[in-house]
Amino acid sequence: MLSDLEDLVYRHGYLRIIASAVATLGTIGLLGQVLGLTWMRTTFATAAVVLFVTAALISFSATRKLRDRLTQTEQLLHSYLPDLPKTDPVSIRRWKQETTIEENGDTWIRREVTMVRAADRHLRYLTFTAACYRVVKYTDREKRSVTYDVVHATAGTSGSGIRVPTTSRWSETERGEPTLTVYIHLGRAVEEGDVVTTEWYWPKCSADLMKGIRPEEFDVFFATTVAEFDFTVTFRNLKNDAALSVKSLPTTEVKRSRDGRDTVLRLSGISPRNDERFGFIADVRRAE
Repeated sequence: MLSDLEDLVYRHGYLRIIASAVATLGTIGLLGQVLGLTWMRTTFATAAVVLFVTAALISFSATRKLRDRLTQTEQLLHSYLPDLPKTDPVSIRRWKQETTIEENGDTWIRREVTMVRAADRHLRYLTFTAACYRVVKYTDREKRSVTYDVVHATAGTSGSGIRVPTTSRWSETERGEPTLTVYIHLGRAVEEGDVVTTEWYWPKCSADLMKGIRPEEFDVFFATTVAEFDFTVTFRNLKNDAALSVKSLPTTEVKRSRDGRDTVLRLSGISPRNDERFGFIADVRRAE
């Protein structure tokens, strides 16, 4: 019986099963009320409670099993991904990222990558890694609050595209800062001018920075060939521009401007060397 119930919940969903059961038992209970049959009302009220608890337990167990199975599958996949062909990796014509920091530290990231055609038909993937520069242990709920969306558009369909399969994994930096890596699975066809756009939302990622608790580093480096890159960070509604201090990394020239009440920092380059870091360290001083 439990096996049948588990299969039923898996195929039709917990809410649908409960709604159907409640509707059925409610009708029978109402009928017992109209006919004055106390035993009917009591029996089916008890049955409703038992069914609700049983379905809830089964649903929780089945969901947990599916999550565990998915986690194991993704970990296995990610262990093989780095060994996919490296003789002809994906080359990038243009890499552009726009990061927006809200007053409360909420972070929005939009990354647009324009690719060069891959001549062979090997499986291809891109990775996008972001770290929250706060030494905290993220709960499962906090991890689920970080969302992203990935769209792949061909050169002939500029401005539109389709969502592509992605997998992801959480890890930590050497300092214990939470890091999320997204694997974007492109398949076997990468054509000239294909554009992959990723949009992220990370709540309170830069909260410590905006509160003046600690500085934060905004940097970028590449592990594949990139013809040109453009990196922009916008601090929204920064009332006191002088409160934001910026220290450029040795390899970087940062251009600073003011757009209304926003402060915009921009850096760009051509043909950067692999694993060479570009960026700056930002610090928001507390108001006296």
